[in-house]
Amino acid sequence: MSKTIHETVAKRIVFTTSLPVAEIVARLDKELNRDKPGPTINEILRSSKTRDEQEQKIGELSGGKDFVFFGVQPHHVWRNVYRGTTSSPKTYQYVLGNPLIAETMFKHDLYTGLHVPPRILVAEKADGSGTEVVYILPSTIIAIPIDGKVNAELKAAAEALDEKLEQLVRRVTSV
Repeated sequence: MSKTIHETVAKRIVFTTSLPVAEIVARLDKELNRDKPGPTINEILRSSKTRDEQEQKIGELSGGKDFVFFGVQPHHVWRNVYRGTTSSPKTYQYVLGNPLIAETMFKHDLYTGLHVPPRILVAEKADGSGTEVVYILPSTIIAIPIDGKVNAELKAAAEALDEKLEQLVRRVTSV
């Protein structure tokens, strides 16, 4: 058995808006086609038999957008129970992504799967004055140097994901 350690410096990105958390969640759900009827992304990935079928079904689910909904965890719900209160700031962890975008990175490094699909946190500000949308910049945790070298194609693909994620967050947080 051996153990290898590869160091990286992650960058946490925080967008702050005066919009209430409910508005941000509604906008994000719309962007991700969360309420679209039909199979979920996980059902599509399990049932597709060919690349063409995957691409077609993912395209239908995404509606031509970059990301689809994978899941959400409302952390404030369990925190309220644990703390015996109802006042925990509303906090939602979204898992979103697109397997077609993921493949642009997976083909260079299977460890991409540690951080893809990406997650974003939608958090109500404690004073109720707005919302923060937080994520880790994908390229800083995907394109990790190995022996001092970064795979240039992996880095370019991860930076393309950075841009798409930022565009999404800007759309849902704009006033």
